[in-house]
Amino acid sequence: MKKILFTVLTLGIVSLSIAQTGNVSKKTLGINITFHDFATASQMRSKGISDVLYNKQWSKGSRVKKGLAVSYTEGLTENIDFNARLGMSFVENTLQNQSSAAKVGQKPYFESDANLFMKLTSDAYLVSPFISFGAGASMWQGYYSAYVPVGLGLKLNVFDETSITMQTQYRMPVTANTNFHLFYSIGIAGRLGK
Repeated sequence: MKKILFTVLTLGIVSLSIAQTGNVSKKTLGINITFHDFATASQMRSKGISDVLYNKQWSKGSRVKKGLAVSYTEGLTENIDFNARLGMSFVENTLQNQSSAAKVGQKPYFESDANLFMKLTSDAYLVSPFISFGAGASMWQGYYSAYVPVGLGLKLNVFDETSITMQTQYRMPVTANTNFHLFYSIGIAGRLGK
């Protein structure tokens, strides 16, 4: 009986959340400046966060590699948005299982990921903090890989048709052809259609 009651209650909550249409985010297309930091994430894993903070090595300018990305965002409910991003940057990457790929210099790094943004507030408010998680794939030097991005962000609803999104993620590898790394982005998005 408890399982049936739990199932009915869960289905009711899900149907109510899907039925919400008040302040669901509109479809937007955005351009983002991105930053990738493989070195700080590696040092955090080998020496600990306290060592990184003590030595003031957290995402130092020389460690962070800039890039550009295009993003598409669409609201699923008032508090959940779907986000897809396609980006490119030039990074120096050391692959976990490919010693021959190490130290080849900065090469193009292509990535694509899909995320869910779970917002604390709807777009009716000026500021919408969110937690994000998703799945992504990347390609560097002909090596393909998959990763799981998990992070925090802030969406500023500047005008009815424009928003600014700031985000930070910790990206965990699923395959051996990538490493743990930190990701930051800031972007501006405009509404598509009406």
